[in-house]
Amino acid sequence: MRMAGKRTVFSRFGAVESRFGGGTSAQVPADFVEILDCLPAQIDRQLGYFGNSRFVCFWYEPRAEDVMWADEKSFGIATGAWQAFHREIGTMAELYGVNVGSDKGAGTDVLVYDRVTLAAYFASRESAEAFLARRRELVPDVA
Repeated sequence: MRMAGKRTVFSRFGAVESRFGGGTSAQVPADFVEILDCLPAQIDRQLGYFGNSRFVCFWYEPRAEDVMWADEKSFGIATGAWQAFHREIGTMAELYGVNVGSDKGAGTDVLVYDRVTLAAYFASRESAEAFLARRRELVPDVA
């Protein structure tokens, strides 16, 4: 939701103005919900991501019984990250009213983490995948 050029986001404290104003968060789609609650330091590493892309998405995959990630170049499974995911992300997802997956079933939403600004968002999986696909076109392949 946008109001007068500012971005309104939601947290367990209610609707508030984005801490990034219109600057950095303007790079993500308007339907991404910015997470204002604190995430642990290096949450990307705790969730099993050791790549170097700016944006990475995380969700719980019940068939694998673990966390999956996807960035601007590839995707993978984070062996053993399910505990940190349920403790940190699953709990927060409940507060925000999103479904990032659980043992009961696959989720419809993902955590999107910006490794440059350390901003985090919840987004529908479909929107996040489209966002990463657009970024794939912009990011040079220097492998």
